Amino acid sequence: MCTTNSIDKRPFQKEGTLVSFKENSTLKQFLDLKTGETRSHYTQILTILKNIIKKEVLFDVRNPSVVICSPDLEEALNMRAFHVTELWELVASQLNNSEDLSMPEFRRDYNNTKPVKRFYGNPSMKFGLQPSFLSLLRTIEGADPEQTVFSYKHILQLLSQYICSRRSTIMDSRNIKLALVENDPLGVAFKVAAFHRCQVRHLLDQQLICLSLTQLSAWNIVRCISSKEIQIMNMPREVKEMLVLMGAA
Repeated sequence: MCTTNSIDKRPFQKEGTLVSFKENSTLKQFLDLKTGETRSHYTQILTILKNIIKKEVLFDVRNPSVVICSPDLEEALNMRAFHVTELWELVASQLNNSEDLSMPEFRRDYNNTKPVKRFYGNPSMKFGLQPSFLSLLRTIEGADPEQTVFSYKHILQLLSQYICSRRSTIMDSRNIKLALVENDPLGVAFKVAAFHRCQVRHLLDQQLICLSLTQLSAWNIVRCISSKEIQIMNMPREVKEMLVLMGAA
């Protein structure tokens, strides 16, 4: 992707399949307004949109994989927000010959995310929780206000229950896979303005607190080795069992 100050200077890709917009396409009207020119290749269309998104900062800066539309882009795509991988489908829905096109591979050079902890272990494994997330879960109907330790499975259930209870306020009916949480306690806990369904486990795992140094050490170790390697390592049985529970891939 080019830099924002080169949006009008970079030549558009000339390769690609020719496309035509459907009659009364709101996306075509949007592109005409933004560029003043007609674009006939789908790669050109995607390049324009990605440049606009970057130049106008139409994404959650704490979660750049999520595009948060300006009013005119929302009108053009009929979507308040979406995950970057959904862009192609939104464009294709307004083209006459989208079935002749292959979905491009998206690359975002403005999202320099760092490696983070992920949990792939036994769902019965128990954890503590970060304070803001714990407070949120305690507001759920039926939750124990004194509970501080939860199984991973129970945490998932409570989070699902919370999201469902807030569905009318944090979800756009045009894209129920995405939650808009800038003004919701979940946004405070997750430290994002919006997130997609595919990101839930990633965000949830940042809320987990290991209950012992042994558990934390096991989690760090299983991020570096495979389950096969664990089985052949010479170590005390209880240590090996903890590593397996913490989930070596």
